[in-house]
Amino acid sequence: MENSVLKFDPAVFAVGHDYQIIFITETMGLGWIEIDGERYTDEEGGLLIYDTVHKIPVPGGKLNAAGKYTVVFVEYLDKKPYFPKGEEKVRKEYKFYPVTGDDFRLFQYADTHARTQTPVETYKTVGDCDLVVLNGDINEHSYEIKNFYTSFELVGNSVHGERPVIYSRGNHDTRGLAAQLLPGYIPTAFRNGRRETFYSFRQGGLWGLVLDCGEDKYDHNVEYGGTILFETFRKRETEYLEWLIANKETEYEAPGVKHKIAFCHVPFVEHFSHPFDVADDVYEYWTELLGKMGIDLLLCGHMHRAYFIPAHTEKCRNAEFPTAVCSIPEVKREDGSKYYVGGMIECRGGSRKVKIVPDGDEMTF
Repeated sequence: MENSVLKFDPAVFAVGHDYQIIFITETMGLGWIEIDGERYTDEEGGLLIYDTVHKIPVPGGKLNAAGKYTVVFVEYLDKKPYFPKGEEKVRKEYKFYPVTGDDFRLFQYADTHARTQTPVETYKTVGDCDLVVLNGDINEHSYEIKNFYTSFELVGNSVHGERPVIYSRGNHDTRGLAAQLLPGYIPTAFRNGRRETFYSFRQGGLWGLVLDCGEDKYDHNVEYGGTILFETFRKRETEYLEWLIANKETEYEAPGVKHKIAFCHVPFVEHFSHPFDVADDVYEYWTELLGKMGIDLLLCGHMHRAYFIPAHTEKCRNAEFPTAVCSIPEVKREDGSKYYVGGMIECRGGSRKVKIVPDGDEMTF
């Protein structure tokens, strides 16, 4: 069995109460996941998807209870119209550890901009975490599909397919020829005929909310050449936030929820100068809605700096919650070596902290 056909260990993305397991292979073929002898596939319209990327939805309850899953890949060098022949090249079992209680440690990668070595080195300084978050601008851009591989290299070398992963898209991820293909390589929620990049998730006592600001300048900005429509996208996102409040009993006020954390690449509680003052009224409303939800913390990147914004900070939007901005792509030491700055949330025994790592400040929330 040629398990080397897998380019990386799979990523187990949390969406809602379920997961979307995504793995990438070197060659074309069909892939699926097996849990306790049951097969879960990417079938659409009766057809198994023939590709090198395999995005498999699996029920959260089944995977959490089993604590393991098997990746299977059958290579088809050619998918002929009649009598195609496949050969099983991968059958690999992975352990899986969901968050089951109220305590957890979470590590954030954001603004890695195609870097992998120094970010993983920073992750290793804090030790194993229960969750990993990819919070935008993991790629420098999305001109080629290979740029998407950065995400899988980061989480593959961090949690090795054994822990849940959260994905939040950044503005650089929306740029380039392959950007429209990105939804096939990341977790999405399907609503009203579209794959959307904003959704909630549940892990143990954590209720999480993933938001997506889209681009950081107006749709008509010459930089985008008329290729985006994020004003319309953000309207749908606003409607979704209103829906969450209307359905709070099954979402952030569901039984067992102890922590409510929102993830968004852009720290939209801040005011930005032109041309970055896009969606000002929208972000004012989002801040108000997250306050109504009782969000405990907003975790962001985007700014290439690391700092905290307490609730009700002057010159920011009047947020009822603190915001942590935790990512610096590259910092140079005095000896010329470089390192990456990320963030970590630690909830233990009723204490909650967000830290800038390595060796940075921390804030309770």
